[in-house]
Amino acid sequence: MRVATISIFNNGSASLQKHIADQARLQNQLSTGRKILTPADDPIASARILDIGQARSINEQYATNSGAAESFMRLSESTLQQVTSLIHNVQELAVSAGNPVLGPEEKKMKAADLLGRYQELLALANTTDGQGNYLFSGFQGETKPFGELSFGNVQYYGDDGQRVVQISDGRQIPISESGADVFQQIKNGNGSFVTAYNPSNVGTGIVSPGEVLEPKKWANAPAPRDFTVQFYWQPNASKPEEPIISYDLIDSSGVSLISGAATAGQTSGPRSYSSGSDIEFKRLPTDPAGPAWDYGVKTSVMGKPIPFDPLTQQPVGAPGAADSFSLKPSTNVDLFTTLGNLHTALSNYHVDAVGNGQAEFQNQLNTALSDLSGALINVTTTQAYLGSRMNETDSVKETTEDLKIQYSQTLGDLQNLDYAAAISDFAANQMVLDAARKSFAQVQELSLFRYI
Repeated sequence: MRVATISIFNNGSASLQKHIADQARLQNQLSTGRKILTPADDPIASARILDIGQARSINEQYATNSGAAESFMRLSESTLQQVTSLIHNVQELAVSAGNPVLGPEEKKMKAADLLGRYQELLALANTTDGQGNYLFSGFQGETKPFGELSFGNVQYYGDDGQRVVQISDGRQIPISESGADVFQQIKNGNGSFVTAYNPSNVGTGIVSPGEVLEPKKWANAPAPRDFTVQFYWQPNASKPEEPIISYDLIDSSGVSLISGAATAGQTSGPRSYSSGSDIEFKRLPTDPAGPAWDYGVKTSVMGKPIPFDPLTQQPVGAPGAADSFSLKPSTNVDLFTTLGNLHTALSNYHVDAVGNGQAEFQNQLNTALSDLSGALINVTTTQAYLGSRMNETDSVKETTEDLKIQYSQTLGDLQNLDYAAAISDFAANQMVLDAARKSFAQVQELSLFRYI
């Protein structure tokens, strides 16, 4: 068979080009440390590398988001801890202010201290994250949440939403809080109902916050659940210093819950009164005959809720109706108003020579302490929610770190070069290339043109 000279040259050139290309590819692999340089090297692996690289980038962004979310929530938790300490301080101030030894001037000094606490609270409620985003403005991070209209009267300008951050494929975590929920949506009284002092009272009666014994019964009590504990007194001929004190429970329409009759013109109540004893909102065996009823709540009153002269130790004025106290469903109060009302009570404290005014002040103080307890529960509940979300963020961060390692290992398996094998291939290919060059040089000598 005849072999043309041009065929010999073409085959030799093609072989040299192939080995040179292989050598160049092996050299690039060794210099880059990657075994796949172009998608043509391994289309399937190249597609996987692209997918995993994108997933790793998204995972890294989730890790960044988790860090930012955790930082924001930790700042919120730290701020709420300061609010908690502030409430504790105000509670201590209120308790100490109840000491009857303290006069008006000492009360005013405590009012001045309370004013500083109030300004501190307003500043904490308007805390930012250092980048201009308010912690307690709900969804509106750039809106200053609280503005003071007057002392103790603070307006909320945020909303009830929550800013969220995506920390994983399936989880968006809320990081902000609604200032209204934290500082203003606070149930007064004991959280179910609130007892209140009648400003027209003249006796020394001090009403307790009361207690819910059976929540279902209180919830099923007839609306509007607006009741009055009305006290009465009658003279005691044998012991003038111990008048006969009784009371009645009256609904919002002026009808006695106990007797079922209208109470207009009534001069005595169906139940006898003993200082500090339970006032139960249900039918008692000692009550007049009638249908059974039970609203599941009770309260008590300490002192003498009648016009009483502490000097003569005897009641004054005409017998009949005396002091009264109300019992209504709890409503929302805000912490700023609570501090404002306490400041007013301290600033306006006045007790005359016979002690008139002390009962009113003590009732105001009890109301403030009750509302402060509700505020404390509100703030600590928000802290608990924040804590649970921070724990969840920590858990997601751990998962994100695990995924980061897995992605790196998978990409390494797909991309990283086996240097031992590559160096061996490079040396072998170099030997083949050298042999091809030498053989091609010798084949060139076979041309007939050398003999012309």
